[in-house]
Amino acid sequence: MSDNEDPNVISEEALYEQLDHYLSTFGSERSILCVSELDGFLTALGCSAQEFAPDFWLSAIWGAEEDQPKWPSLKEEDEFLSLVLIVYMETMNTIIHGDLHPVYLEQEIDNGESQLLVEEWCVGFMRGARLTGLGLDESNHDFYNEVLAPVRMFGTEAGWEKLEKMVDEEVDFWRETIEPSILRLVQFNHPEIQSNQLSDKPPILH
Repeated sequence: MSDNEDPNVISEEALYEQLDHYLSTFGSERSILCVSELDGFLTALGCSAQEFAPDFWLSAIWGAEEDQPKWPSLKEEDEFLSLVLIVYMETMNTIIHGDLHPVYLEQEIDNGESQLLVEEWCVGFMRGARLTGLGLDESNHDFYNEVLAPVRMFGTEAGWEKLEKMVDEEVDFWRETIEPSILRLVQFNHPEIQSNQLSDKPPILH
């Protein structure tokens, strides 16, 4: 550790690994099970016109009341809460600055190459959208259908069925429209935010 490093600041890699551990260890089939899904969920909260306190959405990470974890110790529960709030603040900070850096998964394929996996992030986003009622405004029905279409494509069973019938170029098109569409949604509900859609920063790979 260098003299300039703060021992109390957790690295991004360690943060994600520890969160993945808690989510996979204490989650059920109805829970959010990885950081990518969690980031999508939190992004949906930030896209809403309303602001939601952690007490509103924390339990939804695990599912129903019977899915809430039985923590072995208060220390572990507090650590999990602390880690989730770090990711929440980072996600909200990017949205506030009109930016978006989704935490996508990465999968190794043939010849040592890798493939971007957006499905978990989109599943998480749809979970957050359902929780907050995002997209249910009938007066803006067409707009919400348009901007949520890419996320629904990769984040719902109906969308997966459509993707299976598409050629690679069509799938790539829908994948590439996820982030611009979400930024449009952010600006729609938060017009005070100036979008940085031309940012050259890549999504975070995990």
